[in-house]
Amino acid sequence: MIDVNYFALLVACASMTFFLCFNAVRLCAYLNLVDVPVGRKQHKTPTPLMGGVVMIAVLTPVALVYVFSGVSDRWFGSLLIWIACVTIMAFVGLADDRHTLSPRLRLLISFLVFATAAAVDPTFNVRVLDFVTPKFSLGLGTWWLAIIFTVICCVGLINAVNMADGKNGLVLGLALGWLGILSLRAGDALLPLIGILACCLAILFVFNMRGRLFLGDGGAYAIATALGLLSIMVYNSPGSDTLRAISADELVLLFIVPVCDSFRLTFTRLRQGRSPMSADRDHFHHHLQDRFGWPTGLLVYWLVSFVPAATLMVSRGMIS
Repeated sequence: MIDVNYFALLVACASMTFFLCFNAVRLCAYLNLVDVPVGRKQHKTPTPLMGGVVMIAVLTPVALVYVFSGVSDRWFGSLLIWIACVTIMAFVGLADDRHTLSPRLRLLISFLVFATAAAVDPTFNVRVLDFVTPKFSLGLGTWWLAIIFTVICCVGLINAVNMADGKNGLVLGLALGWLGILSLRAGDALLPLIGILACCLAILFVFNMRGRLFLGDGGAYAIATALGLLSIMVYNSPGSDTLRAISADELVLLFIVPVCDSFRLTFTRLRQGRSPMSADRDHFHHHLQDRFGWPTGLLVYWLVSFVPAATLMVSRGMIS
């Protein structure tokens, strides 16, 4: 049975998100967060960059209400850190949407945010990699080495998600699928948070698929941060019958498609003497579009992204 207070939070979350998305054109014009179609951009009209606004104006306050409504002491501080990191990275992305920050500055801030979270709270620090297939564990040695590894993984996921955000619905569909898979292993304290985030993203998804708004860097950064840290929280939680609620190999498969594509793009661009952040049409979703058309290519992208991790989880039992 759904708790009445939580149901009210979901209704408030959905209502606020819908209101902002419905008024996105006017609001983003006021905030100067509009993507104008020039150069290689193929959309026909100026489009509001709404993702970061929704994350800050809806997810942050609703998540705070949830945390202060009676979360256990075990999770109280960790969830506040999660909210702070998501909010900061949303602001960083919005600043980039509006003023075009340098890649170096964005990387520096990202490293500081994730390093601080990992250093302050062990919940966000990956000290040991526990694989099930093949079965082995790899300790990361010192505390600082674990922090560095955690930061590299989180920053890598942000860059991968941002690079993948090139077609309507792609990243939001990925995020909703990832949340659905993580919810199979998440504990009771994290499930409501996943539900709140999914509520925001589902409404954004509808508007994004219709071309009414884009995520922008604000949305991509916030969503990737939320998912990366949520994944680490689930990973560092005990399963019902196992040491961890989700294994390292399951997480690798969960994010492998956009992450590998970002590595491939970075290597290719550097080899060609270009900046890793330069734009082109060599992304995985571009190749799928050329091969299958769109939105068929979108469906293929989602299938390739979700099936490996989902199949592995089903083979082991949906709930650990």
